Amino acid sequence: MVFLWMFFEIAGTIAFAVSGALVGISRRMDIFGILVLALSTAIGGGIIRDILVGNIPPNSFKTSLYIVLTTVTTFMVFFIYRSQILRYMSRRKLSKMYLLADTLGLASFTVTGTTIGFNAYPEYPLLAVTLGLITAVGGGIIRDVLAQRIPSVLQEEIYALPSIVGGIVFYLVASSSNDYWYLASPISFFVVFLLRSIGIYYHLSLPKVR
Repeated sequence: MVFLWMFFEIAGTIAFAVSGALVGISRRMDIFGILVLALSTAIGGGIIRDILVGNIPPNSFKTSLYIVLTTVTTFMVFFIYRSQILRYMSRRKLSKMYLLADTLGLASFTVTGTTIGFNAYPEYPLLAVTLGLITAVGGGIIRDVLAQRIPSVLQEEIYALPSIVGGIVFYLVASSSNDYWYLASPISFFVVFLLRSIGIYYHLSLPKVR
C-alpha cells in the first residue's frame, strides 16, 4: 500500500507540475511565476488534505522530494519552450499535452487523497471521497485563481465528477475484502482517467444555463 501510494503521489506531482508550468507559460509569466503556478498545482491540494486530517506539517514540507520534483519538472518544461524545441507543434497538440498531464494528475491524486482518508477513518466513506476530491482539484483551483482564470473544475468537461466516482470505487473495493485492497488504487486510477478522457474526447460537461 505504501509503495502504491508513493508511486501515485510522485506521478501526480510530476503531472500537475507540468500542467501548472504550461498554464504559466500560456499566461506569459516569467520563470518565477511559472514555478509558483507549478508548485501551487502540484502540492496545493495535498497541503489542504493534510491540514484537514491533522497531518501537521504537511507531507510536502516534511521532505524536499515534492518541491524538488516540481522545480526540476518546471525548469525542464521552461527550457524546452525557451529553446523552441516544440516550435513545430501545433497549438492543438500542445493543448492535448496539457490535458493529458492534468488528467494524469487528477487520477493520481484522487487515489492518494482517498487512500489517506480511508486509512485514517475507514468508517467514514464521505471523508475518504472528499479528501480524494480536494487533493485532486485543490491545487488546480489555486493555480487558476493565481492565473486569473475561471477554475477548470467549474467550467471544463466533466472534471470533479470522475474524481468523485473514482473515490467511491476506491472505497468500495478497499472495504469489500482484505484480499483485494491492493486493487483499489489501480482500479480507482483507471476509472478516473477513463471518465475524464471520455469527457474530453466527447466534450461532455454537466448541465449549464444557456
